[in-house]
Amino acid sequence: MSWISRLGISGLLFGMFWAGAVPLMAQDAREIMEQVRDREDGRTEVSRMKLVTCRTIKRDGRLVCAEEPRIKLFESVRKDYGTDEQDSRSVMIIREPADERGIGFLQYDHSEQGQDSDQWMYLAALNKVKRIVAGSPDEPKTGSFFGSEIGYEDLENRHLDDYVYRIVKEETWQQRPCWIIESRPVPERSSRSNYSRSIQWVDQERLLNLKTLLYDRQGQPLKQILATQVEQQEGIWVTRQLHVFNVQTRRQTSMVIEALAFNVEVADEFLTQRALTDAAFREGTLQQLTRQLR
Repeated sequence: MSWISRLGISGLLFGMFWAGAVPLMAQDAREIMEQVRDREDGRTEVSRMKLVTCRTIKRDGRLVCAEEPRIKLFESVRKDYGTDEQDSRSVMIIREPADERGIGFLQYDHSEQGQDSDQWMYLAALNKVKRIVAGSPDEPKTGSFFGSEIGYEDLENRHLDDYVYRIVKEETWQQRPCWIIESRPVPERSSRSNYSRSIQWVDQERLLNLKTLLYDRQGQPLKQILATQVEQQEGIWVTRQLHVFNVQTRRQTSMVIEALAFNVEVADEFLTQRALTDAAFREGTLQQLTRQLR
């Protein structure tokens, strides 16, 4: 599962933070994370989101922007594949600002162990598709997604066998009973990850990550991710806002879902590079899909 998706910080981008409200009695950390991965999030999803990024300062006990924030509005489409719906394809297209309209991101997530996600970025001004890869097979991907504090690794499918888990303790967070679970990459994954470990506050009933701490390769705190404004839509729990705070740069990115629809009919052809490069095809399809947003 990706950090920003089904594991719930990431719920963020594709399949964001959705889950069926089934109480979980298991006390095994690995079993809990399997339940988080397998929760209901709809076979397809269409959304309109806003991405707000800025350098922050603390004022009156709150983090506020210390500069004019960079705001991007984009539309996203996801579809799951396979008998267990653990493979997925996703596309995101910037709508605003006007000078970035048409920039796109395409991702294929694979459930097969050892197979990393495939990612492409389309630069509309250059009419060029760029594949996003690491410098070598033993290095992590670097760079930020749309200039935010979200990294390309944060968007990737996360394989459970790439990590070892333990329950640190249980506590109440945001008035919700949570398991606090630590995840550490196994040696084979460690060399290809920007993170040495993560600590996640998992809602025991809704199976959402409400809070996540990420540590860099030197073991220092790097990011704090908070999920807020949780509500239910079509029987699925939705976190409408996600806040990613980089504690080293003091920069924050907030992802806000403005509208969303589940289980919309999505043609496979749209989840290809054609959606990036063929403007007429992309715009016509998005217009049809986004009519169902609410």
